[in-house]
Amino acid sequence: MTLTKQLWLAIAAIMTLAFGISFLVSAWSAKNYLEDQLRLKNIDNANSLALSMSQIEKDPVLIDLLVSAQFDIGHYKRIKLTSPTGKVLVERISDEKNGDVPTWFVRLIPLQTEPGVAQVQDGWRQYGTLTVVSHNRFAYEALWQGNRRLLVWFLASAFLCGVIGTFVLRAITRPLGEVVKQAEAIGARRFVVINEPRTKEFRTVVRAMNALSGQVRGMLDEESARLEQLRRDAQYDSLTGLLNREHFMKKLQFVLEDEKSPPAGALFILRLPDLIKLNKELGRETTDTLLKRVAGALQESCPDNPCLIGRLNGADFALIAPEVDSIDALRHKIAARALLSINDPSSTTEHALLLGAAVYRHGDPMSQVLSRADMALGRAEQEGGSAVEAGDLSLEWKPATSLMAAWQVLIETALNLKRVQFATYPVLDAQGQLIHFEAPARMQVIQSALWLPAQEFMPWASRLGLTERIDEAVFDYAFDWLETNNGPVCINVSPQSVCDPVLTARYYRALKCSPHLADRIWIDIPEFVAYRHAREFRVFCDTLKALGCKIGLEHVGNQICHIGELYDVGLDYLKIDSAIIRDIDQNLGNQTFLRGLCTIAHTMGMMTIAEGVLNQREVLCLKELGFKGMTGPGIALG
Repeated sequence: MTLTKQLWLAIAAIMTLAFGISFLVSAWSAKNYLEDQLRLKNIDNANSLALSMSQIEKDPVLIDLLVSAQFDIGHYKRIKLTSPTGKVLVERISDEKNGDVPTWFVRLIPLQTEPGVAQVQDGWRQYGTLTVVSHNRFAYEALWQGNRRLLVWFLASAFLCGVIGTFVLRAITRPLGEVVKQAEAIGARRFVVINEPRTKEFRTVVRAMNALSGQVRGMLDEESARLEQLRRDAQYDSLTGLLNREHFMKKLQFVLEDEKSPPAGALFILRLPDLIKLNKELGRETTDTLLKRVAGALQESCPDNPCLIGRLNGADFALIAPEVDSIDALRHKIAARALLSINDPSSTTEHALLLGAAVYRHGDPMSQVLSRADMALGRAEQEGGSAVEAGDLSLEWKPATSLMAAWQVLIETALNLKRVQFATYPVLDAQGQLIHFEAPARMQVIQSALWLPAQEFMPWASRLGLTERIDEAVFDYAFDWLETNNGPVCINVSPQSVCDPVLTARYYRALKCSPHLADRIWIDIPEFVAYRHAREFRVFCDTLKALGCKIGLEHVGNQICHIGELYDVGLDYLKIDSAIIRDIDQNLGNQTFLRGLCTIAHTMGMMTIAEGVLNQREVLCLKELGFKGMTGPGIALG
């Protein structure tokens, strides 16, 4: 029962008790007063009528007329004249009822009125005894109307008190709603902090829960920092801060195999052939500084592109540039910046470097791409500078800009004909049971009936501004799929869609109209969106999670140091990047990192899911580390 209902019941009970007491006090006080007034009236009327009778002739007819006249105008219940011997000479009795006064009220408050008695004289002798009893109908009516007015006032007062009490109670308990929301959030492992209310009792509770949230957040920040350090120790070169060889190779393999990766790109390998000589001439500290400058030059070469840069060994650096506009332009830019970083303009000695570039397409074997890069390095050494190895020149390494219009026609036609759908791959828990189906997008080319994977058309859709329409088509297809299939489905939502309030509102309306499907829809969002577009991301999560759908981050791993910032979002799961999962059974550093990540994710109420699991050795290791779900070629739906 709500506090408001309890307040109304309390007011009703108190006012009923107060009315009962008031009724008894007023009714019995009025009863005594009315009985006394009726008694005096009876005496006065009896004396007056007896005096009038004593002064007239004692003719029975005249006496009868006088009694009748007095009875008719005086509202009497009874007038009786008896002789000294007890014989009734004249008697008038009224049969009039008590008007509109209920019988129960009359029985509840009986008016006992004493009759007025007077002697009628005939000269010096007694003629008779006159008894007068006034009718109490008017007394009952006055008493009834007075108590009705009292009841009305009490009801009005009770209603007014209830209304005022309700508003006061709402004002007092308004902070309670925030306290309840905070308690529910903490119960759901979302450690939010709210403003302290003015009410002392609520302030004490909120202060305690805020302190708890603050302590948990501090713990999460500390743990996030520790995990970030573990990640850097396991995945990065300690000197330059670039990816180490092992992790870089996993990233390269991921770029070549993952269907969400761009369809083409280039691998650059930069070598310092004189590193040993430089180390001897300049000393270790100066050489280390030089290597850091080379790393900085590589990072400055592609600040706007999602390049991956690593240090393969002492003298070799590597750079992956997906979807680069011009390989030659980037190659010259890298070479120029790297030469500037290792050479002193005031010195006459110039240090050389070698730069080889290999073009790759999605699906190329990693060994083949590395082989082409080595061949380019060999040519660069012979030619004295840099070289590019493109492989099969009959293949377009990157779609030409002239195809923009053709791709627009293909994508828009597929959208209009509802030929944008998805494929499904199972995500299983540690016991092999289905968690949900992953659903990467597919688009059909109408002319050939060929279904294209996402990496083939999504880059073009992004350039053409059609990403939101594709996300919308996949979302609509998910509803149709769920109507005819069992199991939850997990769709991908692009950063553009997360930041689009119109599309978010459309998702909300669709899910609200189909609440039986909302809890079977899972939504993957790229990790960087949670931090780069934090406000829009939180709005998206708050809007859709309220309807029951589950939201999580995919390809998690690069921004673990910021995971504590998500303490109040209430994400349902994290999908850990396959580059970290690859060969996890052989990498103790990544095992330590992932064990800590699982601990902090579970503390925040998030499930951890491993991407790209290849074999049972990885499965067993991931179970031991605390992963709750897995997906990839190494698992199958039982």
